[in-house]
Amino acid sequence: MTKTDGPNGWDMPKKQRVLKQVLNVMNLSHGEMANLTGVSKTAVNLSLNRDYMPKREPEWPLRVEKVVSESPAAMAFLAERGLELAAIWDEAEEDLHRIGPANWHERNRTQPKVTTANPEDITPKEVSMLTDGARKQFKLFRHPFIDDILKDSDIFMSDEHRYIEAAMLDAARHGGFLAVIGEVGSGKSVMRRKVIEQLKRDGDVLVIYPQVIDKERVTAGSLCDAIIYDISNEKPKMRLEAKSRQVQRLLLDRSRNGFRHVIILEESHDLSVPVLKYLKRFHELEDGYKKMLGIILVAQTELKSRFTESQNIDMREVIQRVQIAEIHGLNGSLKGYLKVKFERLGVKLDSIFTDDAFDMISRRLTTQDDSRRKVSLAHPLRVNSLVIDAINLAHEMGEERVTGDVIQALY
Repeated sequence: MTKTDGPNGWDMPKKQRVLKQVLNVMNLSHGEMANLTGVSKTAVNLSLNRDYMPKREPEWPLRVEKVVSESPAAMAFLAERGLELAAIWDEAEEDLHRIGPANWHERNRTQPKVTTANPEDITPKEVSMLTDGARKQFKLFRHPFIDDILKDSDIFMSDEHRYIEAAMLDAARHGGFLAVIGEVGSGKSVMRRKVIEQLKRDGDVLVIYPQVIDKERVTAGSLCDAIIYDISNEKPKMRLEAKSRQVQRLLLDRSRNGFRHVIILEESHDLSVPVLKYLKRFHELEDGYKKMLGIILVAQTELKSRFTESQNIDMREVIQRVQIAEIHGLNGSLKGYLKVKFERLGVKLDSIFTDDAFDMISRRLTTQDDSRRKVSLAHPLRVNSLVIDAINLAHEMGEERVTGDVIQALY
């Protein structure tokens, strides 16, 4: 008989159910089944792979059977094997651990070619909300990852982050040409905000921050306009040549009066080659030996591939001048990162996590690239999402803390 109670769901034996095959036939993901039946995706995953049912949802099996019964493909699959609807809870004969929806590869054709323990984790999702029960159990009266940065001390700084911060400040103050590169959710924007606030406090560098949202529409002319508007009260000239001379004159006047400038461009992976080349020309503007304009590009990893000279010969003049600072994953710093996030709420980390949970998070968020080299996906957004799902699941399973087994069950 299927277990629905017990102090530890991980003590339940492994049992890959026929339902897992049925979902494959229905082209229905675990997340979609969770949404249709009102439980978490992790609870669905656990139910498919262990002798477990969500104990706080006694009606859940009936809701699942209703969804299956309304699928002609699923009912035909069962009928061909002489199975009744109730047989979806029986143990499947073949190993289904790696099987997902039949059209999964079709759905994810455009995703990067990365091998992970769970392909659905390739694209980071937005952080979930804590359930009411999880909030009460773990005494989390605020979400640890929403509106979590109100001052500098709320920002976790590893050695790598401190290096990148120093590189950004140096580029701003000494006319450097720097590209800060990282995956979605790696914390690039947080670093940009921290550096801008530091420059404002010090008052020694004027930050130019173009407001064009769609960076594919940025032109040499719009960059000139942004500089002119931010460093003067003048109206930009009409022609590009006149704008360029206007920019050079204004920067030179301000430089000779002791002012320094930096232009910061987010989403720079969308910039065109002509614009990147024009930025290089801005970088060449000098007042004697002094560069008059620092340039900081903040971008996703696509920009790094564009800075490979052998593959982008037309970018050679830019590639040879730009310094790259890349934000890698938090593996090795996970515990320190989470300590900052939870202790700012007055919650001790060891009251929520066991020590083995951190190693399992790191393993869960480590993958291999096409060359079988290890790649860390432990960027803040991914870590935040996984941790909240794990806290919710730990409460749902009746666990006192988030353990390595809880993290493992999120596959």
